Amino acid sequence: MTKLLTLLLFIVISSELICQPNFVERKEKYLISEKFKWIPDATGNVLFFNDNNLYKAENGQLPTFSQSVRATGEITQLLPINAFKTILFSQDQQQICILDNTFSINGECMDLEDFNIQNAVCCAVSSRSNVLYVFDAFNSSLYLIDLIEKKTIQSVVNMNALLGQEIEIQSCREHNNDLFLLTKDKTVYVFDMFLNLKGQLEETYNSLNFWRDYIIAMNTDKVQFNSLKNNLINLSISAPKASSVKVEGNSFYFSNKGVIMAYELKSQ
Repeated sequence: MTKLLTLLLFIVISSELICQPNFVERKEKYLISEKFKWIPDATGNVLFFNDNNLYKAENGQLPTFSQSVRATGEITQLLPINAFKTILFSQDQQQICILDNTFSINGECMDLEDFNIQNAVCCAVSSRSNVLYVFDAFNSSLYLIDLIEKKTIQSVVNMNALLGQEIEIQSCREHNNDLFLLTKDKTVYVFDMFLNLKGQLEETYNSLNFWRDYIIAMNTDKVQFNSLKNNLINLSISAPKASSVKVEGNSFYFSNKGVIMAYELKSQ
């Protein structure tokens, strides 16, 4: 009886993936120089940036809006929060700026030195309002800062000692209230929302993309969904041939040689 209940529970949990979702092509198609960095937002726009120039694209039209933000220096990351708020991080200036929906700076940019951060290399927004994760390569430390109160909430100093090895962080991202850190050797470390180390993922990854309770890996013409929970199954789905993919909700953006194609993941 116990085995039967366990089987039924597994079927209910994994039924969403057993129906084999597939990618449905959308009309959006972007042609852009490969020197541009880009990121999709939750409203269906794609944000492109290079040096200190920003472009917003919608429905395949580029640009629908553009802006030059010269006060910030070179843009390292754009972190969309909603349609009206985007965080800009400049590594060379060691600054954080809050942009409105016209890409104008809202208030004054914040110097990370004021948070005792010396060499920030990546940032990640949190589901908690006004909270930002920052990784400082100077002392391999992780900070959780409040952008409104302008103070450090939590920090982990000397992560090299914590992990027992020297790490170089490539990117970071919060998902389901956990923070994922991707190193340059493709290892992914996982922290909870209070910066407690939870462990590391078994597989290596080239980027941090998530769909529900899965982390995404791209393999030429397939997308691998690897479960972040032990009670879910892994899944591989045929996809457009691409060198990289970025995910926002059910929207998947496949990039290959300067062409970005938008798809929706739908269940059959």
